Amino acid sequence: MTKARKRKRVARGKPRRGHIVAHNRRRRKGEILCHNHVLHTAATADGVHGFRWFTVCAPAGWDPASDEWEVCPCGWRPELGKHYAKASHVQWWREQIKERGSLEAVYREIRRRQREYRDTDVG
Repeated sequence: MTKARKRKRVARGKPRRGHIVAHNRRRRKGEILCHNHVLHTAATADGVHGFRWFTVCAPAGWDPASDEWEVCPCGWRPELGKHYAKASHVQWWREQIKERGSLEAVYREIRRRQREYRDTDVG
């Protein structure tokens, strides 16, 4: 393997607050853990059904809500601690938990939807 292939891609310059700085690694100091809007359960792995998680630059004193990142109530990977998602996704989770009565009930609905989608001919 050549040196060129071994090199990792590095973002140029200082990352801006609220911007994604890495995928699939634990957060470091000055970062918050986030995920995208794709429906998922507590154990959904990165890449399944389009679900992705990443870290976002969050310098001291910066309010994540200023860029529409909110603490997410979805229960995904609790061992990793608090994580964030965009406000519209967080609102959807809150509404679903309230409507269905529990987080587990929301997970059952998500798994049902995923089974239906899997059985749908999209080609």
